[in-house]
Amino acid sequence: MTLHPATRKAHLRAFLTQHPVATTVQLERAGLTEPMRWLDLPQVTYTCRTRTMQPHSETDLTFVALQNRTLGRPPRELMHDAALTEIRLRLAQEDPRLARYGWHVTTARGRERGNRPDAELRSPNPDRRSDYAVEVDAGYSQEVRLTKIEAFGEMGYSGVIWATTVHARTRTVPNEALTIRHLKLRTLMAYFIDFWSANDPYRDRPRCHKWMVHGW
Repeated sequence: MTLHPATRKAHLRAFLTQHPVATTVQLERAGLTEPMRWLDLPQVTYTCRTRTMQPHSETDLTFVALQNRTLGRPPRELMHDAALTEIRLRLAQEDPRLARYGWHVTTARGRERGNRPDAELRSPNPDRRSDYAVEVDAGYSQEVRLTKIEAFGEMGYSGVIWATTVHARTRTVPNEALTIRHLKLRTLMAYFIDFWSANDPYRDRPRCHKWMVHGW
């Protein structure tokens, strides 16, 4: 059944209310490209390096939001927000047990943020001992990765959702975490996220065995 244009516009507004920054690729996957054009929403395009340490990962990304001021921030922050949109969508699709958890984004940046995670999945339990830290990694050094993971455990999080644009880290980060001597986490799941490709680049490749998610 084809939805009425007004309904499709409402779906887009609801999407961008829940996910304040998205790429045109993410909206295309969600079937929201046409209502985006109808509403003539604010857009901005930047050439971004999706993996910090890999120059060949530069690609043009068009970011979309409900309001111009949301897009008036540095490209790196917009890309970071699109990455959070991607992991939130992935979790909603792949881990229904988290549906009752609240999503909270850390607004502080730079030194002010310290080792706080990029976002939290807040448990419905009042003691908050089952909360998850959510972190986006586009190229951290191993030292930074281990420092952050250890800090999340010290802060009392039950688990970590590690969202990375570096495919190999889907396997390496969970293994690295186990080397932390006094690790205070019950679970760590690493997800490969891609918010710049319209289609899965690893689909229909029978000899490709890329891990999309891994953890313990």
